[in-house]
Amino acid sequence: MKSIYATHRIPEELVSDGGPPYNSNLMMNFFQEWGIKHHVKLPHFPRANTQIERAVQAVKNSLTKAAEEGKDLYVVQFDNKIQPAKEMPSPSELLKGRKLRTFLPSHPGQLKPTFDVQNKYVNKHATVFPVLHQNAKVWFKQKMKEPWKQRTIIQVGPQPYSYIIKGEDGGVFRRNRFHIQQDYIENDNPRWSRTIQDLYNSDSTEISRIPNDSADNEINASPKTNRSNINQ
Repeated sequence: MKSIYATHRIPEELVSDGGPPYNSNLMMNFFQEWGIKHHVKLPHFPRANTQIERAVQAVKNSLTKAAEEGKDLYVVQFDNKIQPAKEMPSPSELLKGRKLRTFLPSHPGQLKPTFDVQNKYVNKHATVFPVLHQNAKVWFKQKMKEPWKQRTIIQVGPQPYSYIIKGEDGGVFRRNRFHIQQDYIENDNPRWSRTIQDLYNSDSTEISRIPNDSADNEINASPKTNRSNINQ
């Protein structure tokens, strides 16, 4: 029960038939400690528990039918959760605040949450990098502990904030936008005679954002770039 409450929240009330284990002292102490009101249904009166009994019956029938037809039980459970009731959203939509992606095609706008509290706080102190383009002159680190080097972007993407850069020895490297510094005065200095100190002493400033390291560790180059030749 603790694992369920940790995922979905602590309920204010819990309804049961009063049988084991809900009639134990251990369970009563748990309810008191967690601030949960325990309501026991009247004995010998099943109609008082019709809503729960009906839900259990529907799940049992679905699982029994799925087992007989050789269907995936998890897919059947998922289908039950995304089925809306009459004039009501589905159980999953009520719980998560949005529609879930299914095997059926759906518009991406339908899958957006109705509330956006998480992104509000995640991006509270984050700003976005200026977008770089193909053939742009940039500074990057071939290895994280090495000095910055001046190179050229030969491909943008395909992942967000990901760029393919051609190295000095002809090798190609994929880097997150966080590890690339834009050369703002490349047109004024075509021979690349500047140093990295000149870059940081420039009047232009660059906006930074924490990189998505998990996305940057995956190599997925387009057909124009040889996947096996991309260095990390």
